[in-house]
Amino acid sequence: MFKESNLVKIITSLPHFSKSHPKNKIILIYDDEHDKILYADHHEKKKGIVPDLRLSYTGIDYKTFIRNDMNFADVNVLHYWLHNKPLFDMEFDSFYQTQDFAYYYPLNRMIERLQEHRTKSFQITRILNYKSFFKFHNEFCNAFAKLEQNGIGVNTNIISTFGHQMAKYIHDKKLYQNYNFFTTTSRPSNSIHNLNFAALTPEHRKCFSPLNDVFIEFDFDAYHPRLIGNLVGYEFPKTSVHEYLSKKYKVDVNEGKNKTFQYMYGGIPNDVANNVEFLNLTKNFIVEMWSQFKDMEFIKTHIYNRLLYEKNFDNLNPQKLFNYYIQAYETERNVKLLNKLHQYLLTRETNIVHYNYDSFLFDYSKDDGVETIHEIKKILEQNGFITKTKVGNNYGDMKIYEF
Repeated sequence: MFKESNLVKIITSLPHFSKSHPKNKIILIYDDEHDKILYADHHEKKKGIVPDLRLSYTGIDYKTFIRNDMNFADVNVLHYWLHNKPLFDMEFDSFYQTQDFAYYYPLNRMIERLQEHRTKSFQITRILNYKSFFKFHNEFCNAFAKLEQNGIGVNTNIISTFGHQMAKYIHDKKLYQNYNFFTTTSRPSNSIHNLNFAALTPEHRKCFSPLNDVFIEFDFDAYHPRLIGNLVGYEFPKTSVHEYLSKKYKVDVNEGKNKTFQYMYGGIPNDVANNVEFLNLTKNFIVEMWSQFKDMEFIKTHIYNRLLYEKNFDNLNPQKLFNYYIQAYETERNVKLLNKLHQYLLTRETNIVHYNYDSFLFDYSKDDGVETIHEIKKILEQNGFITKTKVGNNYGDMKIYEF
């Protein structure tokens, strides 16, 4: 796949926007290997068509490839698979904020900047094909690109809360997000301008409103403890995990929740492990994983078998490695869920509009019927996971919904 295609780099019209924004058009597709322009929609040059179905593109920018129905393999994803970081991302000076600057930015300067990473790119494309890699590549790219393309509805609070600069990012009452899974653990960051979706306050959440009928949020109960339970073979009850463990510790729920995370990611004392079977199994798992990691100099992630090489991380210890491993497991399971949800909702008006680690937000249309809500819940709760459901007319005012 990588050997038979042109190595291309893409410039879009709105480099500071989400690549999934409907107005973010392709300005340039440059064949880095053969020093030629395959496509241009620039004031200095017009050439080619998009997509050119005769070509299979090896390059950088999977979101643009997907939005334009192009056959592709993304070099950044491969470099991340091997080195836990992307290969290349072209940064423009913050001075260039006008929406048409890429159209007028000197073409020769664009190409010079694209050529800066040429040698590395060539080396990467010679890597042998991995079946497991392409599964990771295709499913991660599709999950986040399709999610971004849905957009999330906003109201007038978005301007008063985040400033007038935010107005230019809005299209048809939607804001298009910017998921980036090229992180330490693959758990995605997500920000646009001065809006960090991973750190929304209750007031920030009031800026988002459904464009269908109502928002429905599914929030996993004790997601990490249940993920760890799956790994170590411990079955939790269908009731609240934090209530269950708090009783084991003989403390109230709030203190118990803090203790659980302190033990899981800060270290489990022997006396605690001896009295709580779940924590004893977890402690043994951490010891065995660390031993394997030091012997092999890598471990494989749980679902996609991505190799976490020791050389790609700094200052690891058993608890830190375990934390990274669980975050990777969480994200990989969520990618599987996102792709199932995309497929299920393909013929429905309801959309998934936001995902944040242990919660999924849907813009629900009543035309789809209540069975759609039940099927979404069924998809999310497969393999013994439990969700809590909330509904609301904005993301900051959600109320518990009982099935």
